[in-house]
Amino acid sequence: MGSGAAGHVARRLANVVATLFQVGVTAAASATIQGVVDEGPRSLVEPALYAFTIWALIFVLSLAYAVYQALSANRDSRLLRRVGWFTAATFFCTGLWSVLVPLRQFGLAQLMLLAIFAFLLLAYLRLSRYARDHSTSKGERWLVALPLGPFLGWVTAPNAASLTAEAVRRGLVDAGGPGEAVFGSVLLFFGALLACAVILAGKAADLWWRTCGRVRDGKRTVRAVGIRRYGLPEVLEALEVPRPCAPAPAAPRDVGSRDLRGAPYVNRSMSWRFSNSVASVGESWARS
Repeated sequence: MGSGAAGHVARRLANVVATLFQVGVTAAASATIQGVVDEGPRSLVEPALYAFTIWALIFVLSLAYAVYQALSANRDSRLLRRVGWFTAATFFCTGLWSVLVPLRQFGLAQLMLLAIFAFLLLAYLRLSRYARDHSTSKGERWLVALPLGPFLGWVTAPNAASLTAEAVRRGLVDAGGPGEAVFGSVLLFFGALLACAVILAGKAADLWWRTCGRVRDGKRTVRAVGIRRYGLPEVLEALEVPRPCAPAPAAPRDVGSRDLRGAPYVNRSMSWRFSNSVASVGESWARS
């Protein structure tokens, strides 16, 4: 077993252990955690108590994900290789949060909440990028994407409530005053903006992929050049997109070109050379 295979085994095992740690510790310490929370100042932006029942769904989905990624049939999954270590870190930090709150280590507990959000965001972005480049199976959609989505969406609310409570605890804002209300509202608004930015970034990248990502040349499907590999000028050159420039001199009639009254020079044979030029550049990219 090579070092790469050993790393994949360690990743799968880490997810199983971290998930059990997350669920077991939180379930065992839930009553103590609730008592500690009730002792502190009640945040004006704290969700209603029934909203916290979503943790049951999150834990069930996490357990399903842990079992799915541990199956031998999924040991070579490229998606799980991309997100696996981030999900393991997420589950481990959740378990640590459940340990730190009963110990009243609120500052460290807040760092765990921020770390959970950061790891989930990275896993979600890598998942989105993978889904744009590859077709996802039903198992990946239901047992990888589904566990990550609600978890990431929900953890923004505890972060806002916890940061507001920490600001009150440290005397930065008055409990129950307008300062706390404004501070908490700003955090919630920032979380909503961040969620919108993630969604829009995914749609923008998907639009680029659908527009320039794949070109069919006969029976072959080749990957077109991307900005991450080549600069924008090379992309435009490969796609033969006309660039703003001075009017080009008149071209011979036999090549099917003409000057459009001072507009950028346009070649009529562009449509014929489009797929060939992109295919050649894409194949050179694939070989490099």
